[in-house]
Amino acid sequence: MEKTGHVVVISSVSGGGKTSLIHMLTRLYPELRTVITATSRKMRDGERNGVHYFFLTPEVFEERIARGEFLEHAFVHGNHYGVPLDQVVGPTREGRTVILNIDVQGMRRVKELMPDQVLTIFLLPPDLQEWERRLRGRGTDSEEVIQARLKEGQRELEFSREYDYRIVNDVLERAAGEVSSLLKEKNIL
Repeated sequence: MEKTGHVVVISSVSGGGKTSLIHMLTRLYPELRTVITATSRKMRDGERNGVHYFFLTPEVFEERIARGEFLEHAFVHGNHYGVPLDQVVGPTREGRTVILNIDVQGMRRVKELMPDQVLTIFLLPPDLQEWERRLRGRGTDSEEVIQARLKEGQRELEFSREYDYRIVNDVLERAAGEVSSLLKEKNIL
């Protein structure tokens, strides 16, 4: 019998620890596959195309949307973001589990398209003060961007109840352990 792969969606507010948690999980479980998201935003210092994101011009991104090349896509914080379809369909057909780092809108779309294959997890910041401290600690955004991310994050927190599971990311190792236990319990790992 052919094994069908799974899609694990991990969402959070900006600065909620999604990327760190996913890196920890893939180090612990190399069989998990991550997806490189495409974006039209400018590359930050230290980022590399094809490693951190696929950096596309807005025009190329829109052409790829028109050709149906994204599983899901959204316009967030003034930039396009999207999950290339081939990065999910291929691995799941091979029986692999793919982890997606996407927002609420993207989660809804993936659940709609792949309802029997998806498990959704929302990472909650421990509290509002810690969340803001993490955002500021990155040192990559202007005050205007930080305020926009905090405002958008408040809206995203309201939608966190739509997820299958909500996990507080107070200590990264503890949160990763909780996610690992959950994936094992659901026979995804």
